[in-house]
Amino acid sequence: MNLRLDRRLINPLLLVLTLLALFFLLQRYYRLRDAYYEEYLRYKEVMLLLKNYQTRQKVSIDENFIRSELSKVGADFFSLKQLETGYELKAKNLRGENLPRLIYSLEQAGVEIVKLKAVDNTGQGLYELEALIR
Repeated sequence: MNLRLDRRLINPLLLVLTLLALFFLLQRYYRLRDAYYEEYLRYKEVMLLLKNYQTRQKVSIDENFIRSELSKVGADFFSLKQLETGYELKAKNLRGENLPRLIYSLEQAGVEIVKLKAVDNTGQGLYELEALIR
């Protein structure tokens, strides 16, 4: 009789322990599967970006190119000096709303802007621009 009572307790106890272990294993499986899918999606995104990457032809930076880009945004060319680290560009009378357009057009042409300083001493939105470009 005592043996039978033990079996009545042991069988449900083993069933509960088995279900508990199954629950934790399934929970870990789903976490690992989600992490795997996230990593896979990151990999696919990188592969898509690499597939669609287009190299830009870098323009040669000279005074004519800089003058044309500055004239597009209505700024006055002041100077262009060649340094060891690139070219130092200075311009005047650049309107504040045209500064992002100038930066965008230079970057689209393949010019790297290393340093940019725009100062408005007049308070009228006319900036003096100093930039180090490559």
